Amino acid sequence: MTHGSRVVAVCFAAASLAAATAGAQPTKPVYLQYDGYVKNADGTLTLSFGYFNMNNVDVTVQPGDANTFSPPPADRNQPTTFLKGRHRFACSMLVPGGFDGKLQWTVTFAGTTQTTTPKMLDALYELEENSAKRAVAGLDLSQAPKNVCVNRPPVVEIANPFGAVDGAAATDVKAKTGQELTINGHVEDDGLPRGGKLAIEWKKISGPGDVTFSDAHAAAIRVKFASAGSYVLELSASDGEKNQTLRVNATVANE
Repeated sequence: MTHGSRVVAVCFAAASLAAATAGAQPTKPVYLQYDGYVKNADGTLTLSFGYFNMNNVDVTVQPGDANTFSPPPADRNQPTTFLKGRHRFACSMLVPGGFDGKLQWTVTFAGTTQTTTPKMLDALYELEENSAKRAVAGLDLSQAPKNVCVNRPPVVEIANPFGAVDGAAATDVKAKTGQELTINGHVEDDGLPRGGKLAIEWKKISGPGDVTFSDAHAAAIRVKFASAGSYVLELSASDGEKNQTLRVNATVANE
């Protein structure tokens, strides 16, 4: 290869890398949603916000003009890392009972600006029981600061084979020695505290034999038991400040 050919090849490779890098940049919007509100027993309200990141990667939008609440303060400890996909209950905010309903979250990303509804206290937005439980889960009404997004423990669940989440029923499983069993764990976090990293871990709590996990740091796994008997497994998740665990009871028979 001549010197000139090498220069052309290097330039072409650099241009290709730049194009690939540019192509990898997220270009789709982040849609915000107001999940609704919960009337708490003490007269306060819990407001819940979520989002839908249309990109296939997580994106970061720092507090400021592109990630702001109005009226001020603009920075209310809202998430700055938006995980790919749809995430409800990403911000649970406790407000006094006299809250006037004037609060909106705005995010600008990929040239698109999204703002939550101004009709926060419309009766249509009062959350039904199951959603209300999710919005206030891990929220200490007596201690939580008001008017900011509060960091809560990650949600840790097991999904049953039909796709519905039902903690008690889904945490009792049966398996055979030497055969892999799929356990559809699911962990959802609110993205707080800022800069925190979600850590997931499976481990054996008790049981007569060895347990092999396909990936002990993934929520959904395949697991194999070496011996018959009764086992207790634990799925835990930590955001660096808050922790949550869930135990699975496994009854294992010989193959």
